[in-house]
Amino acid sequence: MGLTASTLPAIAATPVEEAQSLISQGDLDGALKRIDRYLAASPQDAEGRFTRALILVKQNNNAEAIKAFTELTRDYPQLPEPYNNLAVLYAQTGNYEKARDALEAALATNPSYATAHENLGDIYAALAGAAYNRALALDANNASTRYKLSLLSGLTNGGAGRAAPVAAPAPVAAAATPTAAAPAPVAAAPAAVEPTAPASSDAVLRALEVWARAWSARDVDAYLAAYSPEFRPDGGLAIDEWQLQRRARIGKAKMINVELVAPEVQAIDAQHVRVLFTQDYSSDTISDKVGKIIELAEVGGSWKIVRETTR
Repeated sequence: MGLTASTLPAIAATPVEEAQSLISQGDLDGALKRIDRYLAASPQDAEGRFTRALILVKQNNNAEAIKAFTELTRDYPQLPEPYNNLAVLYAQTGNYEKARDALEAALATNPSYATAHENLGDIYAALAGAAYNRALALDANNASTRYKLSLLSGLTNGGAGRAAPVAAPAPVAAAATPTAAAPAPVAAAPAAVEPTAPASSDAVLRALEVWARAWSARDVDAYLAAYSPEFRPDGGLAIDEWQLQRRARIGKAKMINVELVAPEVQAIDAQHVRVLFTQDYSSDTISDKVGKIIELAEVGGSWKIVRETTR
């Protein structure tokens, strides 16, 4: 009597795994088409979107890759990897100020992220090199500056900024499987770079102060007016449901006081900024201090909140 050997049923690869397999085979166009088909049906899948951004990096389509990673930081600000990879792309173009801001945002979400710490050190070295170069342009005979620049060159010649050595993250936590994106070398003595801090920082902070004062005064209409129509509440709430919830909670309180402690404004792009601060909140029933990240967009000449998370 003959026996037929049994086999385990094949486990189908996920669309993201299929795209990653195509990447490993060097078929970047095929990988992009596969992930785009998947994202057409699942547009909020963080892992798929992260994989798509990595494909764009490998295709040297840096403009679209920056856009993709920036959108990930807006939708999933708790993930450090998109910030780090943004920093790598900014460093490739010599925009070290933006690279620094992105790395600081990565470390705000995960202070123990070693890759971001190393990259931030490289960025600070690059910024120092730019400052020394500017000093030499003004005083070419400054031997002290020339010596410092030579020391810095020796320190950084072996170093390079590294992209996030991680696989695409899940919506609420970073995945663990390594998949490195393209590295960005950080020069020891780059050309001068203009600062990228938003010129409208004062206007941004004034908008947040108006928001905090309206909340403290329990002026719900003014409080809600601080939010953009594009604001997306956390937890999957519809905007109308969130507004009703906020009206009920604020209206119920007998006393509210909200203070913004040490706000720091960071540019995302020409129309978007991120503000990191500590929110000191107290009411008749509760008091607490939490780290907040609020993103604002310029809408009709004023700044409106489009994203609000704790950290």
